[in-house]
Amino acid sequence: MSGDGFAAKRRSEEAVKTPVKENPRSLLADLKGQAGSMAGMAGMFIITILLAMKIQPFYDRDELRAFGAEGATKAGFVLLELIFIFIFTALIIYLARKNMQRFIRWGVLGVLWIAMLYALIPLTQMVLVPDAPPLTETSMDTSEAYIVYVDEGGSDFFFVDDPLSDNVTLRYVGNGGEVEYWSHDVVPEIEGNGQNPVQISRTADGIIMCEGSQWILLDAEDGTQLDDHGRDCHVGLRYEWDSGEMDETCDGKDPEDGAVHQDWAIEDNRLEAIPMINDGDISGGIYDCQDWRRDFPAPFDGTNVLFVQDIGTEHFLIVSEQWAGMVEYPTAGHNGNAGANITTTWSKSLSGSEVFTGATYGAAPGINSSGQDSLVLSTSSGHITGWEIGDDGAVEEGLSMDLSGEIRGILLADCCSGGSNDLWVIEDDHLRIFMGSSLGEMPRSLEIGGDYSRVVMALHNVENNESDFDDGILLIEQGGSWSSVRYTAHISDYTLTTIVSLVLAITLLIVLIVQPQWYVINTVGILVGAGTITMLGVSFVPWIIILFMVLAAVYDAWAVYKSKHMLELADTMVNLELPVMLVAPQKPMHGRVRSEFVRPEDGVPHPKSNLSQESMLMGLGDVIFPGLLCISAMTWLPDVSGPMGFSAPIWVAIGTMIGSLIGYCVLMTYVARGRPQAGLPLLNGGAIIGYFISAAIFIGSSAFVFNVSLF
Repeated sequence: MSGDGFAAKRRSEEAVKTPVKENPRSLLADLKGQAGSMAGMAGMFIITILLAMKIQPFYDRDELRAFGAEGATKAGFVLLELIFIFIFTALIIYLARKNMQRFIRWGVLGVLWIAMLYALIPLTQMVLVPDAPPLTETSMDTSEAYIVYVDEGGSDFFFVDDPLSDNVTLRYVGNGGEVEYWSHDVVPEIEGNGQNPVQISRTADGIIMCEGSQWILLDAEDGTQLDDHGRDCHVGLRYEWDSGEMDETCDGKDPEDGAVHQDWAIEDNRLEAIPMINDGDISGGIYDCQDWRRDFPAPFDGTNVLFVQDIGTEHFLIVSEQWAGMVEYPTAGHNGNAGANITTTWSKSLSGSEVFTGATYGAAPGINSSGQDSLVLSTSSGHITGWEIGDDGAVEEGLSMDLSGEIRGILLADCCSGGSNDLWVIEDDHLRIFMGSSLGEMPRSLEIGGDYSRVVMALHNVENNESDFDDGILLIEQGGSWSSVRYTAHISDYTLTTIVSLVLAITLLIVLIVQPQWYVINTVGILVGAGTITMLGVSFVPWIIILFMVLAAVYDAWAVYKSKHMLELADTMVNLELPVMLVAPQKPMHGRVRSEFVRPEDGVPHPKSNLSQESMLMGLGDVIFPGLLCISAMTWLPDVSGPMGFSAPIWVAIGTMIGSLIGYCVLMTYVARGRPQAGLPLLNGGAIIGYFISAAIFIGSSAFVFNVSLF
């Protein structure tokens, strides 16, 4: 639970009861006398935060954040958390004054059991679930072979041999390249074939191929040529319309034999209708159907298209290096011969040196239904965005990720026979796999060499009855060079880990109830603290956590020094033997921890003093709040490299913890004299200062930039 802090010495029930008298000892002597307790408390403080840092990757997912990804920057949610703390504190004190300790005890134990599970489940998984086997890459002998199109699902793809020569073959292969469906020899219209690569698109009638000098329609089943146009073409398209909507092509030709279609060619930045009567190039560059021509926006480049596909019956989706859009097929000409602009239902433009480096199409990660497809694009700046695509041309933004490196390739494909797609990403030189709708990263990594900014991937899935291989094979092509990554499906069963975690949590609660010794209380307290720190730390950006810490520190000081109800709350929790604290005895003991106060004339309760057998108590809130900032830094700060192989956010988290430990040392100078002391002002203050200093050193100004709002 996230309670407020209190830090004061307590004695065990074995302690000899002596009257309170003035302490003549010096501060140094008091600190020396309590050195064992203070060191033990500092050790538990560090262990709790390090444990939270260990399990942080398990909870670093949007669906596990307390208020989702959007709530991470909303200050209003931490205000609600603080209000809940007020209500909880008031309720505990009210029930205690009404002698309803049973309700307090069992209610708090239930909350603690849940908080323990947050720590036990990932820890048990680390022990019981084996790590995924490493990936290994094998180079393949190829001679200028390029993947030009990957089908939905990533298994089937088209590639060409030496596309800039006069001897080009387009091949359609399946099962990740294991079988060849068909091949087609590309004979250029003009000898020499120019310098244009082969580009294909899928349509209801087959596969359209353009290689710069002609438009060719191939049968999707066997690769035989069905139609062609002697027309310069970088990308070819065919628009199918229902009979009655349109009775003739752009040049007034009535479609014959049920061939209700209008063919199109994209050349440079122009979308041009191909007439049926005169479908070839015309001397002087003047074509029929000029009034049907449409122009793309300036960033579009038809010579460098990453992806194109028909969507429904009236639109096509196309992605070039700096422009992507959902384009509506023209169905009529316009006045004049100058080209009009294309009509889009959605578009996305990039500027400067930023370019799209990858495009993949298929069911979104974790979505089992094939009825809702998504387009996922990656950029050279490390941004990945997905859009849900409707058959009517509607586009809605979906997944979004920001990685620190350059994205060189992406693929939507089922990694491990999970029944839905996963997202494969090549970031800089590393292959990363993000699983399911949560995009949780699979703990596998592989270094991918090469200097090419664009890498194409295809996948042989592990479940294929026609395959000779039981393992999965990822094909990687960059600049005509190929390599393969062979891997074994790693399907983890978390049923056992869940059962073991539940049993452990129940067992610890039973032991706590039967034998609430100091070491049992500490074990449960550390687990509860680590789980709470992680769940809240991943839910808010650092600025929100800092606001939370400042408000909690102000409240803690008021509750200890002014209203003094925090001391009453501490007394209640100790006497109920609830693990909402950490206990550091001066020396090993076997008695139960009890609170024993005397009230002098000033009305402020003070713990009795017997340095040889005293125990030091620290409320979990004193550990939780500094820990929140550590975990928030790990989660939300830019993932840049730091010293000794650790990332910069980890160093900031360590710096934050060191700052809180300095605050702890200052706090102990008060506690050593037996004074009840509000812990959060010093602990939180030290953590915040440590965060500012370490973030400025290891990351810079970007560590302090978050778009924070109230709601």
